[in-house]
Amino acid sequence: MSWTGSGRKTAVLCTAVVLLGTLALPAKAAQLPSARPSALTAALAAAPGRVPASPEIPSPEEIAAAKSSESATAAEVTRIDGLLADASAAQEASLAVSLQANNAYSEALVELATRREAATVAAARAAAAEAEQAKTRKQLGQLAGDLYRNGGLNPALSSFVSGTGHALEAAATLEAVTAGRARAFQSAETAAAAAQSLTESAAEANRAADEAAATAEARKADADRATAAQRQAVADAKAQRSALVDQLATLKNTTAALESARVDALDRQRRQERLAALTAAAGAAPQPGTGSQPAPVSQPVPASQPVPASPPVPASQPVPASPGGGDPAVQQPASPEPEPASAPAPAPAPAPGPAPAPVPVPVPVPVPVPVPAPIPVPVPVPAPIPVPAPISGGSNQTAISVALGKTGSPFFYQYGGTGAYGFDCSGLVQNAFAAAGKYLPRTASQQFAQAPVHVPLSQARPGDLLVWGSSPGFYHVAIYLGGGRVVQALNPDAGITVTDVAAMSGMQLYGYVARY
Repeated sequence: MSWTGSGRKTAVLCTAVVLLGTLALPAKAAQLPSARPSALTAALAAAPGRVPASPEIPSPEEIAAAKSSESATAAEVTRIDGLLADASAAQEASLAVSLQANNAYSEALVELATRREAATVAAARAAAAEAEQAKTRKQLGQLAGDLYRNGGLNPALSSFVSGTGHALEAAATLEAVTAGRARAFQSAETAAAAAQSLTESAAEANRAADEAAATAEARKADADRATAAQRQAVADAKAQRSALVDQLATLKNTTAALESARVDALDRQRRQERLAALTAAAGAAPQPGTGSQPAPVSQPVPASQPVPASPPVPASQPVPASPGGGDPAVQQPASPEPEPASAPAPAPAPAPGPAPAPVPVPVPVPVPVPVPAPIPVPVPVPAPIPVPAPISGGSNQTAISVALGKTGSPFFYQYGGTGAYGFDCSGLVQNAFAAAGKYLPRTASQQFAQAPVHVPLSQARPGDLLVWGSSPGFYHVAIYLGGGRVVQALNPDAGITVTDVAAMSGMQLYGYVARY
């Protein structure tokens, strides 16, 4: 099957759009992921084995014909520049798909660990309940044996039957023994019910863990396919870029090195313009889902100028920001309501007379009967996440230094990794901030959502967290270094690296950053 130039260009863009929109990330990590094939799985299965390459490279005959006039040469140069731009877009699309697939697999591994831990706890509780049930069964067996050997009479009542002892004490003994027998039967019934319930809970927890394991395997297959497609897209883009740059040099009678530098400059310009447009749009509009503009970065106040006091604002109520970035509007306190007129006090009631003395009633003294104490259920303590020791005086700069120290060997990208050497994107962020004494949640979405401050991308400063995706399901997170760069655990090929933000601005970069 042959592709025309326009047909292949359409295929590139359509496939990129389809792949970018197929992965539906879970909104809450606590929900059990489905073991059924994901939308990304279906998209990767239906798509070709790799992300389609850019449209066909012009033939030598087309290049020779384009050199016949200046207008034809300019038109062909413009067309080749467009082909190079399309190849770059296809490469970015494939990287975005692979990042989404990697994140889905990492989150599935986190969910699997949670389910396995819950299954372990449930199994321990079920085992303790079964041991308690066995103990109560043994006690009932002893009670039944005593009743059988004594003709249905408990040995504790022998003195009462023989007529020896005080009558009141004998009655109390009878009452205590009867109550103890009832408690023994009730304890046995409770233990049996608890054992059955906890055994069922343990079975359900094991089923949930098995389902999470199956989901993780499916997500791993998705990640492997997306990574392979991204690698092929990179190889295709390099080969096509080399051929197209050579053709540009032929058309313009220059060198391949000069044309390569020009193409790189055009690519950087496109990315910077895209990032500038995204930054401007985020600064002009409120953060989606908040209904208000995030509070801007606070400016220092001169010492001679007093700081106006503001009333406390409830934590659940967003603080509105003025258009000029000033202090929030001061809320006026509600005017107090007039107090109701005081009613005349009622006349005092006459004091009651002395109560009659109670008639003493003899109270039987119960004989204490030992009741089996419940066995405590051992709950296994989950192993802590390996994090570096907090550094004295830690700050976001400390987190940056720790993350930068993990670029290159021996550190590497690992699905679901939190250290000590392997990390995924959110695992690296969690590990770096833990070294600064700040303990962040596990996933990219949670790390963004639980940050105390969110500001537009234009106000980002070193140590802020940049995320990719759409709220609330972000699929990638990185630490901002300043100067338009981030440090991140990118993918198995790039590992932990420093990247220009503009190079990833076309991959659903979110217009707001999180600050801890």
